[in-house]
Amino acid sequence: MSVDCSADGARFYRPRFLPGVELVSVAYNGRRFPEHSHEEYVIGAVTTGAEMLAVGRNQHVADEGTVLRLNPAEAHANSTLGADTLRYSVLYVPKFIVASFLDAGATLPQFDSPVSKQVQLFCHVRAVHATLACAESGRLEQESAISSLVQELKPRAMSGKAEPSTFHVAADNIRQFIAENYAGAFGLHDLSSLTGLSTFHLARTFKKRFGLSPLAYRDQHRMAEARRLLLAGQPISQISLSLGYADQSHFTRQFQRVVGTSPQRYV
Repeated sequence: MSVDCSADGARFYRPRFLPGVELVSVAYNGRRFPEHSHEEYVIGAVTTGAEMLAVGRNQHVADEGTVLRLNPAEAHANSTLGADTLRYSVLYVPKFIVASFLDAGATLPQFDSPVSKQVQLFCHVRAVHATLACAESGRLEQESAISSLVQELKPRAMSGKAEPSTFHVAADNIRQFIAENYAGAFGLHDLSSLTGLSTFHLARTFKKRFGLSPLAYRDQHRMAEARRLLLAGQPISQISLSLGYADQSHFTRQFQRVVGTSPQRYV
């Protein structure tokens, strides 16, 4: 991840494992942008303030709690509204990244409105942005986050349909792979290549079969092994590295989030 701060209140992040994706956190007052477009999908969550978004002949107010959704190459102009500082977290996601998390040949998402007031989507966008902006997030965390967002934006054509038994076999194989390689630095695309399933079908089938996402299942194994190693007296610094965490502080935060106490206090 690289970070760049500009004088007008925009901070840029570039996730290490998702080349082409760019994140921006902005804080604007009295700003106006002329009509322009982006080659990527633009998806952003407005956390404070408001802006006027002009798309074609229509104007839309994007205020606190709403999500901006612009299709690639969709011309628009925007300007801040009111006295409150406009703050939002936005993702610029290239079409090839979106396509890589859909079935081969699937139609890319097409937004029918540039502003959404769905609370679930707003929370989801913020959570994905936070994950991708975190320097400690690994390949599986980043790919799982962007995959979940793509699936939320894309209607699930298979909803309610029975899944082939081959999907269950693939999920079983992936579970075994994760159980044997939970300390590794694999991602969703790596798991997909092992089964021949798209990342969408892989993640969906795994969650339906086992009740956990591949990421959560991996973290569960890491925490179980961490407890065992802690009780065996291994140093925390050694455990964090052996389980694939970026550093000891990253491991400590994850352990406390899952177990409810720090590694030091666990023993």
